[in-house]
Amino acid sequence: MCRLILCFFTLNLLMFSITAPPVSAQSQLVDRPRRELFQVLKIHELNAETKELAEQLEILPLLEELYDKTKTSTNPRRQELRSKILETILEASFDAASIQAEADREQGRLEALQELYTSRRDRAVELNNATNFIASGVLNTVGSILGFAENFPPFPGNLNQMLSGVVQSGMSTYSLKQQSGSKSRGQGSPTVLAELFGRPIDPDTTYPESVWRFFHGQAPGTEELTRAQVLEKDWILRAHLEPHGSKREKEKIDLVCGIASGGKATMTLDDLADEISMIADVSTVAELMVQELRDLLRMIDSDIDLDKQ
Repeated sequence: MCRLILCFFTLNLLMFSITAPPVSAQSQLVDRPRRELFQVLKIHELNAETKELAEQLEILPLLEELYDKTKTSTNPRRQELRSKILETILEASFDAASIQAEADREQGRLEALQELYTSRRDRAVELNNATNFIASGVLNTVGSILGFAENFPPFPGNLNQMLSGVVQSGMSTYSLKQQSGSKSRGQGSPTVLAELFGRPIDPDTTYPESVWRFFHGQAPGTEELTRAQVLEKDWILRAHLEPHGSKREKEKIDLVCGIASGGKATMTLDDLADEISMIADVSTVAELMVQELRDLLRMIDSDIDLDKQ
């Protein structure tokens, strides 16, 4: 018996080794030469976006003075310049991180609300379908019974079938309405979108001046549009916002900005999804600002030999 079991496992092992695809013995990962750990970025190596951010933060003149070979600045002056630049970059970095953190917090809260509304909608649709199925079955059964009786004219059975059709049509129409999910008057709490559209804000959703300047700086690849304007244009293109001049334009902006509506305006699941996507875009732009600040930080490495610049 033991030999039989051993032969069985041996046969399975051989079959697996035959059918299993061959595993490559050589990894597809690549390597690269060792680089300097913290490479210093020089002022002439800055790209246009990073240089514009330095202008917005009012540190470009300080950087130019720090790297100007023609000026005979003393070492204390250079240390002073470096300290001012470093302090500005760090503060701006924390400003951008604060907006990103607030956007991520709002996104998480709204996604939880979206999940709640979705579960309510699904439950309502399931209940509607069950009611429709039961009511239609009962009415069809009653109609069939009435149709079999010879003493009754055909009118009652026809009437019952008509009622069955009315019930099916009504429940189906209501089911379509339920697809939009639960509705609310708006969250009543401003989001990071509020100040961009001039809606009421609170301390958590107020943009620090450094981040506000970045959002309203010229967007890469455009000549006239700011980053905020590019966002707005993209939101309208993706139908997150209503087109300019449309009837629901201001109403939709109020909803995604977290302004509680006192009228008949309600927020649907689609509106909630639009709001979540727009807040995620704000977080992405704030993250881009952090990347630009990293390049500025590389210019003032403490190990830099300023006399050789």
